[in-house]
Parts: sequence; structure tokens; C-alpha cells
Amino acid sequence: MENLFLKYMKERAGQPQSTDKGRVAPGPVITISREFGCPAKRISDKLAKTLSAKNISSGVQKEWRWISKEIIEESAKELNLTPSLIQDLSNYKHSSFFENLALFFQDEFYPGDAKIKNTIAKFIHTAAEEGNVIIVGRAAEAITKSIPQAFHVRLKAPIEWRAEVVSKQEGISLSDATKMCTENDKRRLQFRNYFEKDVPDANFYDLTFNCKTMTDEEIVEVLVIIAETRGFVF
Repeated sequence: MENLFLKYMKERAGQPQSTDKGRVAPGPVITISREFGCPAKRISDKLAKTLSAKNISSGVQKEWRWISKEIIEESAKELNLTPSLIQDLSNYKHSSFFENLALFFQDEFYPGDAKIKNTIAKFIHTAAEEGNVIIVGRAAEAITKSIPQAFHVRLKAPIEWRAEVVSKQEGISLSDATKMCTENDKRRLQFRNYFEKDVPDANFYDLTFNCKTMTDEEIVEVLVIIAETRGFVF
């Protein structure tokens, strides 16, 4: 099935660039991809608050935000999905989320697979162009690759460690948590491959963290330094 988003980006790339010198460059954006069980949302929240505080302390009223479930919510609205499905898709802690996600990508129930993925991609790219945003998951590292003011992060950890985390969070057995990690890693990889086409991770990620050996605070501290070095904050 044709990747309409990539076709759209190629067409855009072939168009003359705007001659408006006052036009603001797209970004900055930080994307955070993660293996299931890694604390991407917690880290994104801390990072957004820290970057916002730095801008404000410099007298620049530019707050950073982070988005995750909003990607699905807004895409679902555009595709006219039911409110109940939007709620389930936006709540990762509900078991029904995983069941509905399977239905979400089936043509016979909802819009075609390509249309869904490209609607999601359109929302992500628009948010990235607006800037001062941290985008969690959904192949954002590939979708925003053309934006110069972007930094792409990958969170990883041994599956044993991630299973322990999920087991405690969900109140399930370690074996069930391991299965959940494996299944969700596979599902996320399938989604990413639609945009990445099995290209090695090194082509998309600038930095990878091991969440088992690094604390949230350490990861955020490193990312703040990078954001400052790259001029993402003032």
C-alpha cells in the first residue's frame, strides 16, 4: 500500500522554497521513541517543564509541551472514529486499548491502514513544524527527519527489567508482563517500519539511553544540555 505521507514530503521537497526572509524555521522538536516499559512519558514531562523554565528565566515566553495520546486523539477525530474508541486509544493502561488497537488498523472496521498512518504522520509533522514540542512514539523520528532543528532519542532497556516495571505498574505476573512487552515491541516496530522501511536505527536516532542504568533525572539533564547546545532554548 502506498505511503502517501512520504509521497507528500517528496512533492514538498521539490517545490521552491519560500522567499519570505521573515519566515521562522520549523522546530525545534525532540522525538522520543521507546521500548515498551521505558518511562518515555515521565521523562518527556520532566524535560518539557525544564526547557520551559529555562526559556521563561531568560525572558522568552515560549513553553515546551509534550504529546503522546494527543496524536491518536486528533487523528481519530479527523477520521471520524467514535468517542469511546478515542478514549480507549488514548489510555495505555486499559487492557481494552490493545484490543481496540488491533481493530483500529483493520480496513473492514475503520479507514484503510495507509490513510490512518498518514493521518497520524500529518498531525505529527504539523506539531513538529510549530516547534517547542517533544513527541513520544509513533515513528516521529522518521516523520520529522527532514526538520533540521530536531533531535531524536531512543529509550531502551533489557526486557527483564522492563517486564518487572510493567508487572508492578499493571499488577500482573512477570510472565504476562514479559509477553506484553514482547507483543507491544513487535506492534510498534511494525508501525515504525511503515515509515522507516527497515532502515537501521542508526539512521534515525541521535542518541540512545539505557533506562535500566540511567535515572530519569540523568537522562533529562543530558537532553537539556543538548537542547541548550543546539539553541533549542534561550
